Amino acid sequence: MAPATATYVSSNAGQILRYPEETKERFLAQGTGLTLRDGRQISAAEIWDWVSEEGPRRFPNLFTVGKLFGPSDDVHLLSGIKRLWLSTTLSDRLSLATAKGIPVVFIQGGQGHEPYYAAGAIPSRPAHVGSWALNLKEGQTWGDANLRRQQQREQGHNALTVDACQTAGYGIIQDGTVPIAAVAPYLCNRCSDIAFGVEAHRHGPVKLPLGLVDVPVNGQAEKPWAARYTAEGLRKLVAQLAELSGKKVSDEDLWREFKLHNRKRQLAREYLALWWAAKEPPTNSSDHGGIFGLGNESHADPVAALQVLEESVAEVKERIAQGVRGHGLQPNPVRIFVCGSCVNPNLRHTDEVGGVVAGKDDGYSEIFFDVPEQGADPYLALAETILKYPYEQDTLTRANWTAEQVRAARADGILFMYQWGCNYQSGIARLIVDEVGRQVGIPSMVIERTFAENPTGHEQLNTRLETFVAIARDSRS
Repeated sequence: MAPATATYVSSNAGQILRYPEETKERFLAQGTGLTLRDGRQISAAEIWDWVSEEGPRRFPNLFTVGKLFGPSDDVHLLSGIKRLWLSTTLSDRLSLATAKGIPVVFIQGGQGHEPYYAAGAIPSRPAHVGSWALNLKEGQTWGDANLRRQQQREQGHNALTVDACQTAGYGIIQDGTVPIAAVAPYLCNRCSDIAFGVEAHRHGPVKLPLGLVDVPVNGQAEKPWAARYTAEGLRKLVAQLAELSGKKVSDEDLWREFKLHNRKRQLAREYLALWWAAKEPPTNSSDHGGIFGLGNESHADPVAALQVLEESVAEVKERIAQGVRGHGLQPNPVRIFVCGSCVNPNLRHTDEVGGVVAGKDDGYSEIFFDVPEQGADPYLALAETILKYPYEQDTLTRANWTAEQVRAARADGILFMYQWGCNYQSGIARLIVDEVGRQVGIPSMVIERTFAENPTGHEQLNTRLETFVAIARDSRS
């Protein structure tokens, strides 16, 4: 592998990531750009111009690298450049979509996306709605963006309640900062603030269409009526979104969408199996989560996300064959399996102190099952799959599934994290890690993550993580 390394340009915004000339030559020589869902072709040269010139100029906060933050600086992973383009152009592409009359729909993190895309809409989970609103303002430094993000969340706390997690961006949706066309998540055992916020939207000053899929919980999912009930909710949702988009939706549209997303799920599972079995982790925590995360999250374009996944798997296979260790990882890093919604430890810091995030239950639970690609009723096929998601099952079922994944990931420790205000995840965190720890016999830790983007909050999180990595390392047999 070439000895090229990332360089950084100092500016008033901070240390801006710059790819070396050797990487540019390799990337452009590869020649392939990206094909988007709407048929647009983004050339390799356009992608390169974005990640090297236009993106850093307009959104320095997204390209600033510090000791504990910033995008991956693994300059050898060419698919990572396309993934960076996909994630950092999200705000622009969502704004373009709404300008064309394509409805952007607020959903819940982790859930499947097929019915939304099939109905001509774009599903956007809480963190992405917040990112869209944040990056409507250009030229922000990393510190500027963190302050603006905190202000957005405080706006939601003031309008809703301080006791609810504000990833969902209640305030920015209600004041029209971003033109959300509908609030339409699956309501299930995932995030208490989603249900809280949805009810608040019902009574808020901005009256948005609500298209809710009520998913049976508390042991009801196996009842004979449950799948039919969920399927009817999905059918109503698609009909409602089709009215907003103006698209006439056929059953074939849904079957076609299932095939596309199944392919992403299958690639993500293949990637995880390769990574978990490798002697050395072939990617660092940031790239690892970004790659397998594409199995569920598409950054508003599943066609492009599928292409990036395909290229990522091919690159990782090559790395494993060559015995390459992920950039920034220490030899034989401590493998941490993360549980909980919408959270991660500081990924760069995890790598620096000798760990690596090997897996995560949120999002992975949804790529664990494919949707049938043919049958009498696509809505029923999707409903039956949704009701199998391990993450939304009863606590013991979820713990049993998590223990299986922890073993497959060869994890050395289990870290359950949850956001301040997430009453559901905070209530089950200790139950899950105690049961998984009992079955697998590795140490665990529960961490509540606050939304305060301040040095004190970061230091508290990082100090506890360092301690846990040390404990997990010392516990290796």
